[in-house]
Amino acid sequence: MANKYLAQHSKNARIVLRVTVIVIIVNIFLFAAKLALGMTFDNLSVISDAVHSASDIFTSFFIIIAVIISSPKRDKNHNYGHEKIEPLMTMFFAIVLAGLGGVFIWQGIEGIINPSAGEFNLYLILVTVVSIIVKEAMFWYGIYWAKKTRSEMLRADAWHSRSDSLASIAVLVGLVTSTFISTNIVESISVLIVAMFILKVALGILRPAINQLIDRAAPERTASEITRIVEQIEGVQSLTSLRTRLHGSSILVDVVISVDGSQSVASGHEIARVVHDTLEDNENLRIKHCVISIAPH
Repeated sequence: MANKYLAQHSKNARIVLRVTVIVIIVNIFLFAAKLALGMTFDNLSVISDAVHSASDIFTSFFIIIAVIISSPKRDKNHNYGHEKIEPLMTMFFAIVLAGLGGVFIWQGIEGIINPSAGEFNLYLILVTVVSIIVKEAMFWYGIYWAKKTRSEMLRADAWHSRSDSLASIAVLVGLVTSTFISTNIVESISVLIVAMFILKVALGILRPAINQLIDRAAPERTASEITRIVEQIEGVQSLTSLRTRLHGSSILVDVVISVDGSQSVASGHEIARVVHDTLEDNENLRIKHCVISIAPH
């Protein structure tokens, strides 16, 4: 395992932890504000919105746990480290999002069948607008660092924040339109639309997590780049075989190269070492570990 990879992974883990702690603190304030106003004015929509913020706090703690235990370092029982905990946790987030989408569908249908009377309240509208703005900011903040660290888990949590902002938009629509039609049926329709979007996002997050867990091969462009790099190394006659598999945010690689069969074993070994170090030191490829085999040309 390359020391450079370990150092980068440790740096990314610290970033993910910092981002997650900030998200938890912001969500605590949002949850308290929405719950207090929702209970003061006895508004079920705003109280439900507060519960969504509470769910964000709950899932963020799982990220902290996952980051702490998903160490890339090997041990006796896990020779390739513990990084598959990350896609496992990402899959959990996708299921949570899908569950929220299902709850929203139920609430939307129930609201359409049995609409309740709406009531204009400036305080509730203001806290909902603030929630939308803050949640959108948290989404973009999370997405930015998810791309920087290549953390699918952080990306999933960012989308969890956006699902909260979309739910708040539906609540806002209901609060505003209730002034004109004295019913929350428009809010229920908005909730259904939001639910469909959340389910789509959940499936989009679930797919790459499953691919990592079932050892899917790296993208074709990554394989092409590995092939290009290996074939340019002096002493490599050709790349005979290349196999890759996703491993958390990194990949594992098995390469068979052909070298001049008339040269010494030591010379062939040196070529293999150069190939190994070149691939593992390439930060763009994010190769955690590669095995190089040689065959006579």
